[in-house]
Amino acid sequence: MSKTRVEANLFRLPVYGDVLGLNKNYHIFSNGTLSADQSVFRFDNEEGKMTRIPVEGVSSFDLYGGITITSGALSLAVKHNVCLHLFGYYGNYLGTFWPKETYFSGDLTIKQSLIYADYRCRVSLSMTLLNGIERNMVALLRKFGGNVTDLVFTPTDNTIESLMLSEARMRRSYYARLDELLPDEFKIGNREKRPPSNYGNSLLSFGNSLLYAEFVTQARKTSVNITIPFYHSPESGRFALSLDLSEVFKPGLVDRFIISMVRQGIMKANSDHFHEVGNGILLNEKGKKIFVENWENWLELASYNQRLKRKVSHRELIRMEIHKYSKEVEGIEKYKPIRLPAD
Repeated sequence: MSKTRVEANLFRLPVYGDVLGLNKNYHIFSNGTLSADQSVFRFDNEEGKMTRIPVEGVSSFDLYGGITITSGALSLAVKHNVCLHLFGYYGNYLGTFWPKETYFSGDLTIKQSLIYADYRCRVSLSMTLLNGIERNMVALLRKFGGNVTDLVFTPTDNTIESLMLSEARMRRSYYARLDELLPDEFKIGNREKRPPSNYGNSLLSFGNSLLYAEFVTQARKTSVNITIPFYHSPESGRFALSLDLSEVFKPGLVDRFIISMVRQGIMKANSDHFHEVGNGILLNEKGKKIFVENWENWLELASYNQRLKRKVSHRELIRMEIHKYSKEVEGIEKYKPIRLPAD
């Protein structure tokens, strides 16, 4: 069965509960306490309902509610290299509990720092990245019969600031074309995040947050230091390289996923899946659960990779992208951003 046909049958409604466990990623939506009982994670919600999760089956936790995390749970996470991702009220990514490094490479960190210190090298890598983003935007629009006329990345000069301004212009043009592919109730209009002002912005913000968290999780399985970027600034408290590399995946993973979800009517632009908060529109708990389960299934969807001569999932492609960048840093192979959609 082709990947396109599989995608059409990908989405299904989840079985609801406080804890949604999919492909070793556990999503907790309710308020409560995450603790440890020997080698088992334990979640007790506010009503006293308890869920036990064997540590061997956990890669990461995504925590959306008001959750107390005990020292026992943190110790178990450190011992077994489990990330805990925290999300805010608006569905935005807040931060990650980052266990001690397992595959840390001091040599690679030094080389990454040297790249960041070399402004010309940063500009060159950023140009490569942004050209890859443009290519994937065009590929996504073409896949759905959208307008690609004059969607080009045109920087005015070779500075990071100029590249960012040019990227912002390209994204405005891209979102306007993406709106032509979306149902009226899910059109994005102006990109707004905190709070998202409409249904389309709400889905984009949540999807981008999940993508960023997945990059952080996959980076734990590599020796790359994801706090050292080449395009975004290395601000305190964020994994800036994940911001860099995740950008090239947004059209082919997040935007494509959202188009399919809303066109198939899986996400409803009403109070069944969303709620209004102040001046914003956010996914409610039911909407988040539907989005998350289908997102996890989407990350596990695999297609044949010509280079590796085997099937590769979207999740594995994310990890491979991080490895590709490490080869650039090591001087083994030039970084070439992934091409998505691949079919």
